[in-house]
Amino acid sequence: MNPFSTANLAVVAYAEVDGPTGASTATNSGVTTTRTSTGIYLVALPTLLSQEAARDLILVQAKGTALAGSASAYRAVVDDSQSATKVVSFGTPGRDRSDCSFSILILRTLIPPPVGAPA
Repeated sequence: MNPFSTANLAVVAYAEVDGPTGASTATNSGVTTTRTSTGIYLVALPTLLSQEAARDLILVQAKGTALAGSASAYRAVVDDSQSATKVVSFGTPGRDRSDCSFSILILRTLIPPPVGAPA
C-alpha cells in the first residue's frame, strides 16, 4: 500500500478575512476573526475544535493588495501556542505591521499521536 494514497489531514476551520476590519467574510465550523491592532488578527476556534500546536497545520495566504502595497511583500507569522486562539500577524521584514486581507486554513493530523503526545 502506498502511504501517500490516504489523506491524513482533516479540515478544522477556514476563513477569508478582511484586512482593514478583521471581519470573516466566509468561514466554517464557527471560527471567528477579529483585528486586534494594525496587522494583528485573532482567530478563535470553538472550544470543541481547539488545536494543540503539535497537532495542527495552519496555512495563511495574503490576498489581493494590502493597504500599504502588494500582498506579496507581506510576511505572515502565526502564533499557535494557544489551543483555542491563533494569532496571525502581517508585516514586511524590518518594518512595521500592516493590515492585509488573507485566507486561513487550519488542518489537523489524523495520524494517531505517539504515546504521551497531545491528542
